[in-house]
Amino acid sequence: MAYDVARELNISPWDALLLSVRRAAGRVAWVDQQLENATRVEDGDEGAGREVARWLSESRKERTLLARTAKAAVDAGVAERFVRHVEMEGRVVAEVIGRVLDKLDLAPEQRAIAFSEAHSQLLVLDELTTGELT
Repeated sequence: MAYDVARELNISPWDALLLSVRRAAGRVAWVDQQLENATRVEDGDEGAGREVARWLSESRKERTLLARTAKAAVDAGVAERFVRHVEMEGRVVAEVIGRVLDKLDLAPEQRAIAFSEAHSQLLVLDELTTGELT
């Protein structure tokens, strides 16, 4: 079991930092949910306060950890690297679409319409995936 826990993973420092940020954000969300639940349970109770104070303190600690982790990621250039990666993926998608349209041997007007529609659909997908993350 110790070997499983201590196993080596093939992960870059940037990916490790990004994973740490995402996990810290997940913990913040979970702790905030616990705080909300405790607040609802103890609302109006004269002896209320201990559980809420406990979760409030924990929330502050987790948010501080998230901020430190995010700063470390930014300082290490994770955001810049992520942007470069997304830009590269965009170029690959555009290249593939262009090659497919070349194979179809479309008229210039049809090609322009196809590129415009592909662009519109990519924007729709981006909105859908962005909405899922929030």
